[in-house]
Amino acid sequence: MPVKELFKNIGDRVPLSQKVATKIEEAILSKELSVGDRLPSEHELCDQFGVSRTSVREAIRILVTHGIVEVEKGRGIFVKNLSSKNVTDGILKFFKHRLDGEYALDLIHTRQALEPDIAYYAALNRTDKDLRAIKDNIDFLNKYHDNPSKSAKYDLGFHDSLTVASKNMLFLLVMRPLQQLIPPIKARIHSVLKNSTDVALVWHDRIYEAVRDQDAESARSSMVEHLRIAEEQIQLIFSNEAELKE
Repeated sequence: MPVKELFKNIGDRVPLSQKVATKIEEAILSKELSVGDRLPSEHELCDQFGVSRTSVREAIRILVTHGIVEVEKGRGIFVKNLSSKNVTDGILKFFKHRLDGEYALDLIHTRQALEPDIAYYAALNRTDKDLRAIKDNIDFLNKYHDNPSKSAKYDLGFHDSLTVASKNMLFLLVMRPLQQLIPPIKARIHSVLKNSTDVALVWHDRIYEAVRDQDAESARSSMVEHLRIAEEQIQLIFSNEAELKE
């Protein structure tokens, strides 16, 4: 039985591996290939694209790294289910690769642009389950406020649970990789400002109460103030570190 040819020869252009990866990804996103489908074998892909096995293997490695396909030894290459985690992990890798030097202020300014509206929509759209998740993160942050690693975890959990409550998938896709950049910054703040977690708790409580009461404007304004204080803390850290270098 002849093998169905999904792909056309792309010629001798460089980088071939990236071209192959892009063509396969396009076939998956257009649903020509579905979740669970097996891709043609390496040999078949080489023939269809008119490239070397090395280029095909590198293309598959790229797709595996992006969470688009998986290789099952002895069975073949299969299309994975695309999830928000696949996407956010890829964005996080990109951020870590491209960010150079000090990015704390860029990060807080980005958060200031997005999170007040996240709090606003969380107040409008939250469910009882969302409220429990938000409150649980506040309670755990209060419990572990003297533990830098755990306090960072539940601080991020609070903001993530608000994003979930907003019911906006794009907020989630954007915020989750950004949130993973925060822990090193939080650790620096905690080491200098011992009451920083206590201050955060005050504003987390106010934001929670506004979301609970579905007071969207209050939720937004409380988040604005919370992140304004966070920026002040970062500026103070910069000042202290500059003085130590002098």
